[in-house]
Amino acid sequence: MAKTVWELVQSVDNEKISYDHFFFGTFKVDGYGIESLSSFFMDYGYKIGGRLEFPKNKVQLVWLSPPDIHVPGDGHGLGNGPLPRLVIAELLVDELSPESQEIIRKYLKPEGGKQAILSSTLGSLIWEKPTSADFNQLVKYISDNFLDINNI
Repeated sequence: MAKTVWELVQSVDNEKISYDHFFFGTFKVDGYGIESLSSFFMDYGYKIGGRLEFPKNKVQLVWLSPPDIHVPGDGHGLGNGPLPRLVIAELLVDELSPESQEIIRKYLKPEGGKQAILSSTLGSLIWEKPTSADFNQLVKYISDNFLDINNI
């Protein structure tokens, strides 16, 4: 997986590049969340480096450190540079309004987990695209409850 990600990055820009981190967002619900997403990367040598909780925003996250892969000539990493850290945040769905929970759950299929990660990496999803009305309702809920316009 790490090599595939790096090959994709190189296909866009073949210069010597180094990304500090990649960020992933997910939902803590029915087979999704930090545990399923982090286990996918841990299968490839990533290790959990720390956890943070943001109870007011109903979000928690972990960061993962990359595997230490030694490459002659480049020193470490894969190809042209080191692998990035990963940050995975999950929205605590059970703590949202009942309406928001219903919208999120209706789009997530129970199988989720690693299959969803792999499917999205390949450009397809295992669930249907949300309607504009559902998307806008979630955006309104988030902006009304979690975004402090004075701190943006």
